[in-house]
Amino acid sequence: MTSVRAHVGIDVGGTFTDLAMFDAETRRFSTVKVPSSPPLFWPSVIAALDQAGIDAATTATVLHGTTVHLNAFLERKGARMALIATKGFRDVYEMRRGNRPQPYDMHFRYPQPLVARRDIFEVAERTLADGTIVEEPDPQALAQLAAEIAERGYEAVAICLLHSYRNPANEAAVADALRAALPGVLIGPSHEVCREWREYERTSTAVINGYTSPILKRYLADLLEALRAKAETRLFLLQSNGGLMRADDAGEKGILSLLSGPVGGNVAGCALSAVADMPNLICIDMGGTSFEASLVIDGQSGVRTEREVGGFPILAPMVDIHTIGAGGGSIAWSDMGALRVGPQSAGARPGPACYGHGGTQPTVTDANIALGRLEDGCAFGDLKLDAALARQVIASFAESFGLSGDAMAQGILDVINEQMANAIRTITVRRGIDPRDFALVAYGGAGPMHAADIARLLNIGTVVVPHAAGAFSAWGMLQSDLIHDRAETLLQPVDTLDWQALDARYRAIEEELGPILAQEGVAVEAIHFARTLDIRYVGQEHAIGIAIDAALFGDPAGSAARLRADFDAAYLATFGHSNPDEALEAATLRLRAIGGIGLDAAELIAAAEGSDPAAAPDRILPVQFDGVTLDTRFIARGGMTPGTPYPGPCVVEEQTCTTIVPPDFTANIDTLGNLILRWKGSQG
Repeated sequence: MTSVRAHVGIDVGGTFTDLAMFDAETRRFSTVKVPSSPPLFWPSVIAALDQAGIDAATTATVLHGTTVHLNAFLERKGARMALIATKGFRDVYEMRRGNRPQPYDMHFRYPQPLVARRDIFEVAERTLADGTIVEEPDPQALAQLAAEIAERGYEAVAICLLHSYRNPANEAAVADALRAALPGVLIGPSHEVCREWREYERTSTAVINGYTSPILKRYLADLLEALRAKAETRLFLLQSNGGLMRADDAGEKGILSLLSGPVGGNVAGCALSAVADMPNLICIDMGGTSFEASLVIDGQSGVRTEREVGGFPILAPMVDIHTIGAGGGSIAWSDMGALRVGPQSAGARPGPACYGHGGTQPTVTDANIALGRLEDGCAFGDLKLDAALARQVIASFAESFGLSGDAMAQGILDVINEQMANAIRTITVRRGIDPRDFALVAYGGAGPMHAADIARLLNIGTVVVPHAAGAFSAWGMLQSDLIHDRAETLLQPVDTLDWQALDARYRAIEEELGPILAQEGVAVEAIHFARTLDIRYVGQEHAIGIAIDAALFGDPAGSAARLRADFDAAYLATFGHSNPDEALEAATLRLRAIGGIGLDAAELIAAAEGSDPAAAPDRILPVQFDGVTLDTRFIARGGMTPGTPYPGPCVVEEQTCTTIVPPDFTANIDTLGNLILRWKGSQG
């Protein structure tokens, strides 16, 4: 491929598709926002590229985030699949752990398994916990199993055999036999996506991979075909860990990109943290359908190696993002006389009533425009909003509550703001983290409209609205690197670790992953590795990841003591106490291979300067704040003077979003072009 001219990040949401592009020839940055195109979604990617001017004469690298397979998983619309287990262990998946996560909730029920028991098959084989194979699968039995699977018409088959995390030879033999016999079926052995212990969690991970991968694979096949017809492009998919992977490889491993859509904003938050010298950020992304909250602490993303999604555990590195159904399209409804908002969404079609596409239910966007927080007739691309339609549906809905339309609109905003504040409390206050020590970074099409109200609820004094906040997640994708993560279970006392053998194991994985990154186009000097060990007190269930540097391997005698000190400090920071006399165990070794291809954040910020012109003159319009109508200044962001304070109330308009500055806030543009809102009532 010739040198790349356009670097394009595309974030496909449930309502809008956002594009951020850096043109390497002109050194300019631009954004595009188009309506999403459910249920296929890929046509909106092509539509965004069309608006950005990407054509057959343009070479482009496209970095993409999508929730198409996550939505299929959450909506139970994944592939029809089978599961293969070791003989005698057919019920591992259904039995789970046998615990009750909510022991005092008499109504608690586990979610229905993704694979019914009739679709779970057994293979006679056995690998011991130390990796010794005592029984290999019989080829004739595998041929019979393949015939039965073909007869039943499955789209995917997950394979999870006992102790395959230690030695995958038997599992690989089963996978090879099925792939040869079933060329049209996606075969997903657990060791290809998860090399960690815990039988149920590993099985769940393999099942979700099989359930979602065919959906993602079809989507990517359609998108790649459309891209080939359009321009000379390379397509990469954003993974849940914040790194990129080639789209050609992603379709078989859907589990690795399950949170692909929301992660871009957190990557962007890390980049913003570095260039703006803001180490601690709460990142909030409010679009048309959902609200995501994540943290940047000391400039780094919080990555979890085990988490639960949709009630099922997943063993895969994922940026720690909390999601709720709260967006501009969230529908207000009556729950036995109580006002509720979301999680149901009006989506892109018909969308909120103010879109004029036939929506008849009141939404958050309708409430905003009904109160004047959005100007009547304002446009987002080809979409022009109608305030009269919004007021009509809200007034009709308000009658059953005995309220005026304006009071109901304010009530809708109050409810959704409290829900979003509670989502942030889940990842801060409930973990012993004080949100007052953070700045709130707001992005997404609707995030800046609600950020000040959310900050007030959490007593956060500073809100940051970055440039092109409506496409901030897509902007973050431009700074993502290629990443391959590997994990292997150890389960060894720290005091007995053979550090030379451990170093050799890390080097073996590095020698495997380094050439892969080189084949993907990464320069050798841009490849680097990060080593970590998951450490825990003996007898504990879960562990904390501790970074391992070269000094540990160069000083075997002091390695255990250094690791002990680092772990005790991390444990103290996490839980508020530590037990220095307790024995330690190394549970899992992890290696991250990073290929640096991301663009420089400072360069992108400089390229964006002047890309948001003052399209409209300032004007004064009535806006309601907490039931009081105030004359409010509407300002084009591109016309604001850096360093000049703009006291609220005012509304700041730009191409991709609108920011509300309430009466008790003041706004200004900093030296990097960020819109900074400061709350006058903050105690921080």
